[in-house]
Amino acid sequence: MKSDTHLLNKMFMGILITNAISIVAGIACVMIDGIVTGQFLGPDAVAASGLLQPVVMLINLFGGVLGGVGVMCTRYMGKAQRDRVDQVFSIVMIAAAVYAVLSALLVFFLAPWLGSVLGAKTGDPQIVKMISDYLRGYAPGIFFTRFTQLLSGIMMLDNDKKRSMMAMVSTLIADIVFDLLNVTVFNGGMFGMAVATTLSNVVGFTVIMTHYLRKDRLIHFTWKGLKLKDLGDVGLRGIPHAINMGCQALRTLVFNTFLLAIADTMAVTGLSIANNAFSIIFALMLGMFVSTSILSSLMYSEEDRRGLEHSITQAMKITAAVFIVLGLLISIFPKPFAMLFVEPDAVAAVDQGAAFIRYWGIQFMFMALSFSVSGTYQGTMRLKQSYIIDIMREGVLPIVCVVGLGISFGLRGAEFGFALAGILTFVLTILVPFVCNKKFPFKPDGFLILPDSFGAKPEELYEVTVHDIDEVIKASEEVRIFCIERGAKKAKASMLALFVEEMAGNTVLHGYPEGKKGNVDLRFVFHDDSGVIRLRDDGKPFDPVKWLEKNSGDDPASGLGIRVVTRLAKNVNYMASMEMNNLMITL
Repeated sequence: MKSDTHLLNKMFMGILITNAISIVAGIACVMIDGIVTGQFLGPDAVAASGLLQPVVMLINLFGGVLGGVGVMCTRYMGKAQRDRVDQVFSIVMIAAAVYAVLSALLVFFLAPWLGSVLGAKTGDPQIVKMISDYLRGYAPGIFFTRFTQLLSGIMMLDNDKKRSMMAMVSTLIADIVFDLLNVTVFNGGMFGMAVATTLSNVVGFTVIMTHYLRKDRLIHFTWKGLKLKDLGDVGLRGIPHAINMGCQALRTLVFNTFLLAIADTMAVTGLSIANNAFSIIFALMLGMFVSTSILSSLMYSEEDRRGLEHSITQAMKITAAVFIVLGLLISIFPKPFAMLFVEPDAVAAVDQGAAFIRYWGIQFMFMALSFSVSGTYQGTMRLKQSYIIDIMREGVLPIVCVVGLGISFGLRGAEFGFALAGILTFVLTILVPFVCNKKFPFKPDGFLILPDSFGAKPEELYEVTVHDIDEVIKASEEVRIFCIERGAKKAKASMLALFVEEMAGNTVLHGYPEGKKGNVDLRFVFHDDSGVIRLRDDGKPFDPVKWLEKNSGDDPASGLGIRVVTRLAKNVNYMASMEMNNLMITL
C-alpha cells in the first residue's frame, strides 16, 4: 500500500476556489464599476478612476498586512492548538477595526485635498471633482470592505466556505444593482458609484456575520491571552500582500504621472482600461498566492516534505493550464476587452486600451509562475525570498522597464515595457531558488528552499492512505513491523499498531455514509522510541477527546479503543479545519 494525493488535491482546490472566488468577487466589483463608469459616465470618469486608484491601494496596503492571519491560524491548526488560533484571530480583528475606522475618517475629510493633488496635472477641474466625490462616497464603506475581505478568507479554515462564496456573490449582485440604479435613476455620478460600492460591501458583511451565529464554529473571539507579538507575526506573513498593494500604488502613481508627461490624459485612460481588464486575472493569481501560502504553511508546520512538493507541483500545473492560456488569449484579442470599459464611440480610448492590454497579456503569461512560488516561500518561512520576488515583480521591474523604455521610445516603448517586466520576472523566479539551492530547478520541487534536515528522514517515516477496514488492518500490521525493525520493543510496537487500527478503523467504518469509499491519510514518524501519528480524513467531524469527556461516566466498554488510545498516548489533539478532520497523537 502507498499514500495517494486525493486529500491533498481536495484541500488545495478547496482553498484555491474559495480564495479565488472571494478575491475575484471583490475585484469584480471594481471591474463592474469600471464598465459602468466607462459606458455611462465617459472617458473623463475612467481617467479619474485610474488617478484615484493609488489612494484605494494604499488603504488596502495597510489593511492587507493583517491578511497574514490565515497563514498564522493555519500554522496553529496544524499543531491542533485551538486557543492560539482564537487568540491570533481576536487580536487581528481588534486591530482591523481600529484601522478601518481611522482610515475611513481620514479619507472622508481629506477627499477634497486628495482630489486636487491627484488630478492637478490633468488641468481639468471636472476630473478633480470626480476624484473627490468618489473618495467621499468610498470612505464609509472601508470598515465593511476590510472585514468582508478578512473574514471571507477565514471561512474556509472554519469549515464554512459556502458562506464565503455566498457573501462574495451577494456583494457582486448588489454592486451591479446599485451601480445601475445610480446611473439610470439617481444620476449620482462618481459619488453615487462609490456609495453603490459601499452599500454592496454592507450586504456582503451582513452575510459573512451570520456565520458567527453558528454554535459549531471552530474559531471564536476572545479577550483572554491576547499578545501584541501575534500581531507582529501576522504582519510578517501579511507583508507580501502589503508589498503587492504598496508597489501597485507607487507603480500606478508613477505611471500616471509619466504618461501625462510623455503623452496626455488619453494614455492614462488607456492604462486604466487595461488595469480593469486584467483585474480578474490578477485576482486569480493573488488567490493562487494565498492558497499556496496557506497550504504550504500547514505542510511546513507538520514538517511534511512530500506534501510541500505536491502542493507546489499542483500550483504550477494549474498556472500552466489556466493563467498562461488566459494571458495568451487576451494578448491576441485585446480589443473586445478594451471595448467593455469605455463607450464604443471613444475610438482613441479603445485603441489605446487595447495596446496596453496586449502587452499586459504577455507580462502576465511570464509572471504567473512567480505567484505560486512566492506563496510557497511565505508559507515555508522563506520570507526574504518571497519579499524579493514580490517587490521586483510589482514595483521595481515594471517601473524601470516602462519608464526606461518610455523615455527612450515614447508611448510605444512604455507599452512594451510591461512585456519586458514580465519576462524579467520569470527569469528572477528561476534565479532565486538557483542561487539558494546552488542548482537549477528543473522540476517544481526544485523551487522549494528547504534544509536537508527538514522533515522526517525516509527511514523514520511511514505514510499510507487507507480506504476500508481491510487496508486499515494491513496498515496496522505494517506499522508494527516498521517499529520493530527500528528497535522498538514488541509490546510498544503492538500498542502503536493498536492506535492506528482503532483510530483509522473508527473513521473508515463510521465516518462516511454507507457505501462511500473512505480516505484516511496516515503519517507516522518514529524516532528514538517515540513519535507522532497524524490522521487526516474528509469524513464526518468527530473529536475523540470531546467524545470521551461527554461519555466518561458511561459503559466502560463503549468506545474502548478511544479510551485506550487517550490513556496511553502522551497527547491527543483533534481539529476540524478546511473541511478535514486532523488528529494528532503524540507518543
